[in-house]
Amino acid sequence: MLLIARIDSGVTFALALINLEQEIIYLGSGRELEKSALNICLKKGKVIAVTTDKKESRKARKFAASLSAELVLPKKNLSRRKKNILVKDYKDLKLNSHEKCSLASAISTYKKYKQKLKRFEDEIGHVPLEVKEEFILSGKRISCFK
Repeated sequence: MLLIARIDSGVTFALALINLEQEIIYLGSGRELEKSALNICLKKGKVIAVTTDKKESRKARKFAASLSAELVLPKKNLSRRKKNILVKDYKDLKLNSHEKCSLASAISTYKKYKQKLKRFEDEIGHVPLEVKEEFILSGKRISCFK
């Protein structure tokens, strides 16, 4: 399973993992989570992108390198307003501020892949998640999947 990871590396570490259908695979926060975050990612699937809500993050850069994943940073820090908009569909989850930030950044990065997957499905038609993942990993043109 391909995943997008978002880390928040403050005093309280937070990790969000979502798949290419924007389903939450893991979401948590805690002071000790940073020690196990890499193992959690490896157990849950293949992380293709690591993101954060800051325009620069050495920890995110290091985390992405550890997972051989793309580092996706916003052009500017995500505002609190933007984060609230991104997680509005998850109000029933009772997220703390760290988890909300993590999920918002992961969703923001997911939107980059969503556009690519929409073009793929517009040309190919509805396909299982495994085919979408193969398309993303392969780097091939859509025409190769027709």
